[in-house]
Formats: sequence, structure tokens, C-alpha cells
Amino acid sequence: MLLAGSAFSQITADKAIGLIDELPVSRLDSALPKTPFILWLKELLGGTPHVQWELNDCGTLTGVPTVDDTRDVPSCMEATVMLTGERILGIAIFVGTESKGISQNPRVANIYIEKDGEIMYFKRLSELEKALSLSGKKPGSDDR
Repeated sequence: MLLAGSAFSQITADKAIGLIDELPVSRLDSALPKTPFILWLKELLGGTPHVQWELNDCGTLTGVPTVDDTRDVPSCMEATVMLTGERILGIAIFVGTESKGISQNPRVANIYIEKDGEIMYFKRLSELEKALSLSGKKPGSDDR
């Protein structure tokens, strides 16, 4: 798609990952600690999870040029992780827009766990943490 090439001209995957790696997870969810996001994610999932990163449009492109070309398209950095039990975890973080570039106020855009085509959505990272804990996945060494 032609638009996809221009949609991220001011925001690169490297810039977005750099922002997210050091971003205190408490800025994304006030119920969580000031731990950098990537360290929190590793603690939550245990060990060294294989995280696939993708810079995308936060799911907002319509595919209709007359609509998409007239808006400031948002940019999300999405982390996807394969969990035990053939589950897929996805966390998309809004990092800015096409016109304005990197945002000073990143925020969670989407959180989900998918299994066998069924998707469970979460509004906050702390909800995800509780869900993984209840499902038998040890979220970390301390209770929050």
C-alpha cells in the first residue's frame, strides 16, 4: 500500500522501540511500578521471551485513500509474544502520529491474548498481569 510507506516517515521502528524500552510501565498504567516496560514484560513472562516488534497504524487505516490521506495517521509499536498453550499476547503502544512524530505521551492502544481464534481484550496492563497470574503463568517474583 502506498500510504503505508509514508505513514511512518517521522517515526521509525528503532525510535519507537528506544522509547518503549526505557519507558516506565507506570506511565502506561499507574497501578504498575516505575520499571522500564521491556524489563516489566520480561519479568511478567519469565525468562527471555521472544518479542516480535511491528510498527503499524494502530489498526486505523481504512484502505480508502480519500479517507486515509486526509488524516494524521497514528503509529503504534506492537509487541507480539507466543505464550505457552499456543496463546498469542499482543500489546500495542501508541507512540505518535505521521505528522507530529514521536509523542511525549505514549499510551496503551490495545492489549489482547488470542487462543484458537478467540480473543480476550484488556484495557490496562495490570489487568493482563492478573489474567496471566490466574491462568497459572507466574507473572514475576513479587505480588502487586
